[in-house]
Amino acid sequence: MKDIIIFSGPIAMCAIGFPTVLYALGGSVYSIVFNRLPKYNKIIFKYLMYLLFLGIFSGVPIAFAVNYYLKSEGYFTCDRISWMSPTTYVKNISLCD
Repeated sequence: MKDIIIFSGPIAMCAIGFPTVLYALGGSVYSIVFNRLPKYNKIIFKYLMYLLFLGIFSGVPIAFAVNYYLKSEGYFTCDRISWMSPTTYVKNISLCD
C-alpha cells in the first residue's frame, strides 16, 4: 500500500447523494419551464431517495471500517485542519505536513 492515504467519509456520502440533488434541480427547472411534472417523477424520486439514504446510512460504517482497517495495518492519522477536512493516514508520523 502507499505511504500516504487520504480518505474522506463526507465526500463519499455527497457523491452518493449527488444524483438526487441533480434530479431535484433538473425536475424543478422542467416543472417551471413546462408547467407540469416529469412523466415518471414519483418513481424516479422514490428510488433516488432510497439511494440517498443508503449513502448516508452506509457512509458512517464505511468510514469506521476504513479507519479500523488502516490503523490495524500500521497507519497513523495526521491532525486535521477542520472537522470537515479529509483524514490523512501515513505509515510514518514524520510524513504529516
